[in-house]
Amino acid sequence: MRELRRRLGMDRLQMARVIGYTGTDRNDELRVKRLENAGDPVPLYIARLLWLIESNWLMFGSLPTFPQWSGYDFDHSPDPGHKEEA
Repeated sequence: MRELRRRLGMDRLQMARVIGYTGTDRNDELRVKRLENAGDPVPLYIARLLWLIESNWLMFGSLPTFPQWSGYDFDHSPDPGHKEEA
């Protein structure tokens, strides 16, 4: 996963957004870091999505443009009542 992310020229946060993570920036970067360093296989649904993204990149030279679905507005701010650690 790290090799693909580097080939695509992405940082961990960008990769997190491309594979659909919508939490806080810090948590999403950590999720990608764990996938890269865990030593366990990447979950199949993520591996399939990464394969599709890489195929699109190789064919068209860019990442896919994902649609905006009504009712699924992207907001990665903390949940109400959540206290950010300093």
